[in-house]
Amino acid sequence: MFRDKLIATSIWASAIIAAAMVADYLITIVILQDRAGYTPFVTLAIATIVAVPVVYVMISGRINLREARDALAIARDAAEGAEKATLEALRAVEVAHRKAEDERTSALEASRAKSEFLANMSHELRTPLNAILGFSEMLASNAFASKREEYARVIHSSGKHLLGLVNDLLDLSRIEANKLVLRDETIDVEDILRTCIEVIRPRAAEDALRLECFVTPDLPEAIADRRALMQILLNLLSNAVKFTQPGKLVEAFARIEADGGLLLGVRDEGMGIAEDEQARMFERFGQGRHDISCTAKGAGLGLPIVKGLAEAHGGRVAMQSRLGEGTCVTVWLPPQRLKARRRISAA
Repeated sequence: MFRDKLIATSIWASAIIAAAMVADYLITIVILQDRAGYTPFVTLAIATIVAVPVVYVMISGRINLREARDALAIARDAAEGAEKATLEALRAVEVAHRKAEDERTSALEASRAKSEFLANMSHELRTPLNAILGFSEMLASNAFASKREEYARVIHSSGKHLLGLVNDLLDLSRIEANKLVLRDETIDVEDILRTCIEVIRPRAAEDALRLECFVTPDLPEAIADRRALMQILLNLLSNAVKFTQPGKLVEAFARIEADGGLLLGVRDEGMGIAEDEQARMFERFGQGRHDISCTAKGAGLGLPIVKGLAEAHGGRVAMQSRLGEGTCVTVWLPPQRLKARRRISAA
């Protein structure tokens, strides 16, 4: 830095001294024509003594000012960089905080749903087990010999219910573990739909429900797992019957969509499901508020199984519902799952 100052001082001082010498010559010789008064060495000495320190001070000030300006610019850039880094760090902290809060909320919600599910499942399992144990003890007593046939029917019915719950749990576990194996075969969709209607009809009759079935004409056969398709429809029908008030309508339907896919569904005039509850109805352990408060509440396995079985077939499930107006759950299967349409015979 000092070397730069010396070089600049030498250049500018030399220029000033040279200018002073020229000016002295012009004034003394050319203008005044006083050759006796012309003293170049004196002018050179005075100009050197005056110019060198003055120029050095000016050059030093200029260079110092430039360095200060550069340092200020660097400091400003550093401050801006630090501010930007601070803002980015604050945003990252905020995002991490929100993510942690979301994960905490999700974990609490999952824990709550799991606790509700386990409590409900315990009740579901305990009810048929109590019936089996209680009526088995009665069968062992001669005092109830006349009712052994009735008690045997109750035990058999409770055992079937218990087996159904266990099968549902196993099906859900296989679906979540991606170990569900589909046994595809050609299926008459209308026949399966009407079979499921007849299976559920006695239960619907107990609550005086209107049970109807609508199938579009010339419905093609499907290529699917028969048991899985029946389980989908029975779960949807069972839910609809369970949560529909006496005298209301439950309708099962099947039709071909504009995209060529098969749409199966069940529509009811039941109590409906709140919009913010609908998504979690398809989650494992998911139950809506009506499930928890209703006396005929279920285990919360039906719709997750429906969703898993539909997706295993390459399809999807959807729900439309409004509180107090009813619910419609549909299962869409892709066109690849359908055979060619049946030909309508000529009249």
